[in-house]
Amino acid sequence: MCLRKTGLLVAAAIGMGSAAWAQDADPALVEKARALADARSQASFVRQCTVEPARFPGLGEGVAATPAKLFDNLYYVGRTDVGAWVIKTSAGLALIDTLYTPADAETIIVPGMRQLGLDPDQLKVVFATHFHGDHAGGVPYFRERGVPIMLSEADWGPLGGAPDAASIARDGQVYMLGETPITIVLTPGHTPGAISLIFPVTENGQTHKAVIMELSPRGGIDVHKEAVTGIAHLAEFIQREGVDVALHPHEMIFDPVARDFIMSAATRNPGSTNPLVIGNEATHRFAEMVGVCWQARIATMEAAAK
Repeated sequence: MCLRKTGLLVAAAIGMGSAAWAQDADPALVEKARALADARSQASFVRQCTVEPARFPGLGEGVAATPAKLFDNLYYVGRTDVGAWVIKTSAGLALIDTLYTPADAETIIVPGMRQLGLDPDQLKVVFATHFHGDHAGGVPYFRERGVPIMLSEADWGPLGGAPDAASIARDGQVYMLGETPITIVLTPGHTPGAISLIFPVTENGQTHKAVIMELSPRGGIDVHKEAVTGIAHLAEFIQREGVDVALHPHEMIFDPVARDFIMSAATRNPGSTNPLVIGNEATHRFAEMVGVCWQARIATMEAAAK
């Protein structure tokens, strides 16, 4: 990766084992974020500590991924560039995100579920992490089939408004599907009402906690300040609930190791280590790193505005 001036001056060797670093209006903040980063989070460190991050290869160029079972109760039915997940519970299925279009829902998500032995007619709820078209584009397909859809109130606005109060995903709400709790955490920034979701996953008789977190603020200083508050709020949930699995709707710009596993999990050897389990300390440290990076962005934007 070559040097690129983007508002922060970033120099990095992503995935090469050497430390990534950046300089901005408050180098101490960037250094603090760098110290929180580990080998798995180098790409995210560079992206989140850069005011105008470069597009990573593969983003916006995805095709249907091979449907895969990630945990005993969590499945991937997305594309190679943007995710869609199914949670299996004792009372039916929950879908998180819907890809680009109703056609994606019909030709990628639904066939992917069937390939994994999941009955699309057992879908009881669809969560959209935010209103952007690559995540909520398939919402009309499921609405037409009577599946309840949940977004935050702010993010329902661009989609015509929430159809009823039960469709509004609220901060701190615990949505119970059978015996499975799905906790909603409001994490604005990428959109005004972006949400992150925390839920249990199981493997080999062990229960873990997973988070699908929405990152990357879009906007100016005020948006970033709101995002810093939101990620700190999420970090509290991560620590309190012992979250040890971190996922992102665009895995290729979040954690390349996780992305490679998700794309190849269909051929996983039974009993092999699941690299999606990174531990609570690493998950919490990641959220902290992201928040510090956004504080560094704010310092740079404030300096530029003077």
